[in-house]
Amino acid sequence: MRLRTTDLGVLSIIVFLVTLWLLIARPSLRPENNWPLIYYLGLVAYVRTYGSFIEPYVVYAAVIFAMLIRFEFLSSGFVKFFRLIESICLLYVVWKCFLYFVIV
Repeated sequence: MRLRTTDLGVLSIIVFLVTLWLLIARPSLRPENNWPLIYYLGLVAYVRTYGSFIEPYVVYAAVIFAMLIRFEFLSSGFVKFFRLIESICLLYVVWKCFLYFVIV
């Protein structure tokens, strides 16, 4: 097992680390925080340009659920459900980035 040290491999490591940070920090962030949306802007740009190994529909679903979390009139049950779906999408991105930069 070795690491892919190309420029795209290093970029996927960066996406992996930032996604892991968001996955860990998301429960403690306030719902109206702008950092997740800035992250998703970068992630969509990454998937559309270099990240052909990540399914774009999963990323788009995560963006939609992150935007739905921002609505303040939702009950806590809906917010928990939307965060669960968003976390599943983020875990998918972490897994695909890990599989890309680690060569087995």
